[in-house]
Formats: sequence, C-alpha cells, structure tokens
Amino acid sequence: MNAPAVSPARRIAWELLLRIERDRAYADRLLESTLRRHRLEERERALLTELLHGVLRWKRRLEFLLQRLLQNELRYYPLPLRVALAMGVYQLLFLERIPPYAVVHQMVELVKPLGTGAARLVNAVLRQALREYAGKELQPEALGADIATWYSYPDWIARRWCRRFGCEEAIALMQAQNQRPPTTLRVNPQRSSPEELLRWLTAKGATAGISPYCAQCIVAEQLLHEQLQEVLQRGWASVQDVSAVLIVQLADVQPGMRVIDLCAAPGGKSCALAERLGGEGVLEVVDVHPGRLRLVEQEARRLGVAAPMRFHVADARTVSLAPADCVLADVPCSGLGTIAKKPDIKWHRREEDISALVQLQWEILQNAARLVRPGGVLLYSTCTIEPEENEQQVERFLREHPEFTVEPATQWLPEVVCRDGMLQTLPHRHAHCDGAFAVRLRRQ
Repeated sequence: MNAPAVSPARRIAWELLLRIERDRAYADRLLESTLRRHRLEERERALLTELLHGVLRWKRRLEFLLQRLLQNELRYYPLPLRVALAMGVYQLLFLERIPPYAVVHQMVELVKPLGTGAARLVNAVLRQALREYAGKELQPEALGADIATWYSYPDWIARRWCRRFGCEEAIALMQAQNQRPPTTLRVNPQRSSPEELLRWLTAKGATAGISPYCAQCIVAEQLLHEQLQEVLQRGWASVQDVSAVLIVQLADVQPGMRVIDLCAAPGGKSCALAERLGGEGVLEVVDVHPGRLRLVEQEARRLGVAAPMRFHVADARTVSLAPADCVLADVPCSGLGTIAKKPDIKWHRREEDISALVQLQWEILQNAARLVRPGGVLLYSTCTIEPEENEQQVERFLREHPEFTVEPATQWLPEVVCRDGMLQTLPHRHAHCDGAFAVRLRRQ
C-alpha cells in the first residue's frame, strides 16, 4: 500500500490552523478532540502537536520572514496558502531533524488541491527561504524586526511587559513562554508517591525529575504518549502545572474541612483539594458550565477521590452555599501566564479584555468573601501575571474588606516563589512553571 503524499500530521495541522484563524477556535481543545478521533502513530502525534503549537508560537516572526520573500503583501494571499507557507518556513527553520527537501515536497503536495499556481508559489518561496534563512544566525536588527515581531507577540503585550519589567527582562519572559513546555505531573498520594512514579518513569526511559518548587510534582522533559496514558489510566497522577499545585498547597486544607471551589472546571485543583481532604470533610464543586462540570466528575473517578464532592451548576458571582472553612476563587483571567502551553492565547486576547475580566473577577471575589465562615480562609488565584488582575485586585479587596488579612505565603511555600506575602511565579524566573498568582486571605 502506497504511503500518502502528505503525512497525516501535516494535513491535520494545516486544517486545525485554518480553523483557529477562521473561527478563533482554541488550539488545546481542537488538538485534544482531534487526537481522540485519529489513531496516529507516536511520531505523527508528536509532529502534529509540534506543528500546531510551533506555528502559533512563532506566527508573527514567520509572517515577517515570509513577507520579505513575497512580491505582494502577505494578507492578499488566500488563508490556506498563507498557513501552508508558515508551516513550511517553521519546519525549515525550527525543526532540524526533517530534511529540507522532504519539507518542500510535503508542503507542495499539501497545496496542490489549491491549484498549480499555489504549488509553484510554495515551491519557490520555500526554496528561497532555504537560501535566505536556513542555517544562518538571523539578526532582528539587520532584518528590521522590532521586539514584538521577532519574539512573536502582539504589540500590546510587548509594550506592557517592557514598561513593567524593562525590555531586557521582557525579552527573557517572551523567550521563556516561547519554549516547548515539559509535561508536569501531580502525583496522586492515594495511589503512588513522587519517588515511586519517578522510578517507574526512569525505568521506562523517560527523562524526568521532581520539581524544585513542589515535592508532589514530577517534571518530564521526554515522555512518550503511551507512557503518559498508562500513568493516567492507573490514576497515579494528573497532568497539572507546578504553579497550580502550589496554589492548592497554599490553601492548606485539612481532613474534615468544608471547602468550596467556585470556578472548578476542568477539575485539576478540585481533585487536588479533595486528595488533601482524604475521606473526611466535603468539597462543594461549582461551575457555570454543566459539560465542564462533568469533566471534574470524570477526573475524580479516575483518581479514586475519597472525599465527598457535591456538584453545583451555578454562577460563581451569585451562588449561595453554607459558609466554608476554605473558599477557592480561581477566577477566569487573561491567561497570559500560560502562553507556553497555550500559544494561541496571545493572538486571541486583546488588551481591552483585561478590564472586563477584572470586573468579572471582582464580582466573584465579592461573592466568595460572603461564603467564608468567620476564621476561615479565602484563596484568590489566577494564571496570569498582570497586576490589574492580581495585586491590584487584592489591594482593592482589602480596602473594602478590612475583616480579611493576608497570611504570608512563605508559611506554606518556598520563598523563591513568593513576593510580598503572595504566590507569584514567572516563567522566566521559575523554570518549568506557568505564570500564576495566589493570595491567602484570613477572615477575622
């Protein structure tokens, strides 16, 4: 049986990138559902993920380099052709193991259904890219690229981070979020231990180690899909970023407590909280989306969570429940700390989104405060690094709620991940961590 003219990974990546461009679809959800539908070999699965994330990650630089090779403005070419060209240049410049002739051939074959003109153009442009760019140390200054273009970010993010950190550190932050992230596992203490799972992974040939920031987390640089699937099927661990586990660690819930998770889906923090409750206490799980709440239930079953969990389809801004010992408000946010894992966020997000999100966060925070019993704890957290959503929200909250005080995060977390008594991870300062924020507020 003859091999297909175009590898499945390239064809699927092209189709998904088109959907993301046309429909503003989210890459992680598309990729997850696609991998469930298609039985791809390990190599093809890895290539699909690499192409999808890589082209999104470096979209602006790729388009800049392409524009220098084209006679007309890039935006005048049909979208399917633009995406194919970006995929081709990405493979030539970023993927060293694929022979250039194979890249050119595959991308030409991919666009043949668009017409002979499209195939000739792709062939010519990619061959020119090889001559102009491949194997050379490209300098942005010599090419006339500014910081945002070269490191592939929207202007507004680059400006914002340069103002806040200075351009040198902003570049380090952008570079850190442009790296391929490792797989991070939160070990399920009911079924394994970090040391046991690390020994198992190492014996299977994976490259992994325990996170320096969180003893419950394993960071795996090289982990085959089949190895990961076995870990998940056995309920030994969950895929979860170190920063998210640190947030749960800061909550410090104890067996017998009554806990509320206000924005629970997809369930990583809910299940981590339930693991710490053991078989005692109760966890009230709240989310506004019924379908996503079912994901929390599925995750709890997979892990064999012992703590009672009650599920509520409700709006976190208005839900009414009996006061709890601990309330987690892990609020919707701009997500600018998770760009390494979700590179399409930087293209979907707009600066004006932040003010709308701040208002939503404030309304959730106000309701969360009402749900904390006297002497209880409110934990406010985000997966962003923007001050308006983090420190400034806390400052405003404390002004309006003098009955709450900040408990220093260093009592529960390593000092290196804390700032001003709060959890603050930054991808360029904390290796293999998303950018995240959390504060522990005690009600007097």
